[in-house]
Amino acid sequence: MEEITFNPAFKRFNQLIEIINSKNTNWKKNLIYLSLAQFIAMAGMSSCVPFLPLFIRDLGITDMTEAKFWSGIIFSGPYFFSIITVPIWGTLGDKYGRKLMVVRAILGLAISMVLMGFSQNVYQLFFFRVLQGALSGYVAASLAFVTANTPKERSGYAIGILQSSQSAGTIVGPFIGGIISDLFGLRIVFFLVGALCLVSSFLIIKFVEEESENRTIKKSDGLLKNLKIVKNTKGLTTILLLIIISQAGILFTQPIFPYFVENLGAPIKYLSTITGLLVGIVGIFTIIFAPIWGRRNDRKDYKKTLSVSLLVSGVVILCHLFVPAYYYLFPLRIMLGVFFAGILPSLFTALSKRTDRENAGGLMGLASSANLFGALISFLLCGFVSSTLNIEWCFIISSLLLFIAFLINFKSFFENKLKISL
Repeated sequence: MEEITFNPAFKRFNQLIEIINSKNTNWKKNLIYLSLAQFIAMAGMSSCVPFLPLFIRDLGITDMTEAKFWSGIIFSGPYFFSIITVPIWGTLGDKYGRKLMVVRAILGLAISMVLMGFSQNVYQLFFFRVLQGALSGYVAASLAFVTANTPKERSGYAIGILQSSQSAGTIVGPFIGGIISDLFGLRIVFFLVGALCLVSSFLIIKFVEEESENRTIKKSDGLLKNLKIVKNTKGLTTILLLIIISQAGILFTQPIFPYFVENLGAPIKYLSTITGLLVGIVGIFTIIFAPIWGRRNDRKDYKKTLSVSLLVSGVVILCHLFVPAYYYLFPLRIMLGVFFAGILPSLFTALSKRTDRENAGGLMGLASSANLFGALISFLLCGFVSSTLNIEWCFIISSLLLFIAFLINFKSFFENKLKISL
């Protein structure tokens, strides 16, 4: 696909129509519709998830120490089962069709979100979050579909576009969700999410076309086979480890972020809106820079991009502790958006370039499980740390995790350079 230029709007529209109608660029057409569906789904998701700590208060948990503990538990809910189910869904996608898994995931998300809207206490909310993890896995399913249906030489670009659509949703969602939450309460947002997910499922069923493959069920196929592939393929184990640590570092402060913003003087009346803006601004710059990092990874070694992104992100997260008021967070959040965009997309691009077509769903499922495991660790530890120590320690640990990932990646990069020189 051509580089982005400042052509007139009608010319860009005509080019988009040509891509959709072209029979020779089916992977581009699928990418467009999957990205649009992912944008809608993530806009719905992110319109309520950042405000779960405030919803916990509405459910009767008013003590701050208890609220911080439950915030970590509620955020971790989807990851208990999804760590197990995502690779299983990925393997089933390899056997029976990846489009089927994408539709299943988005409908599962719709059901669980509507149920969350009916929660009467934190126990019910936690149960429905766990149910979400068991039924959903949409991002992993769409990633597996794109990996299997995109030419390898364009995989970095395609993954960058998917990341951009995901980030676009995280921009629109928190802003709209914050306003609706401040005006009408968070429950209505959950029901809107369910409706948006149904719209996404229609787009996928109607417009996405999967390439025909001769799939045969083999006893050797499955989780154990994919684990053997990871073990026997150079670099895959390190990539999965980096995904776990990086994701833990990126998400570690999420469950307590609204409380952190509140402590920095944000007015209670507009706390959801301000939190939504601070969350959304990260997504704005992730959208801009994810395709840029992706194209760079198609041309050069991903490890350079990853090292810079991890190091700068760790420093910026640490800088959160030194701001005197909430409005000083905005430039820091912009920088996070720029460099977060170079972390997970780089790792998934590296994984996709080492993945055979027939095992794409299973291996991407393992990668997504690594991603989910990192999130589970971060949310559980965040709830424990913030309730026993203080919120500031969450930012210190988040930064430390990203520095550890930087050191592991730098060591791997240095060892490869040394082998080449010898």
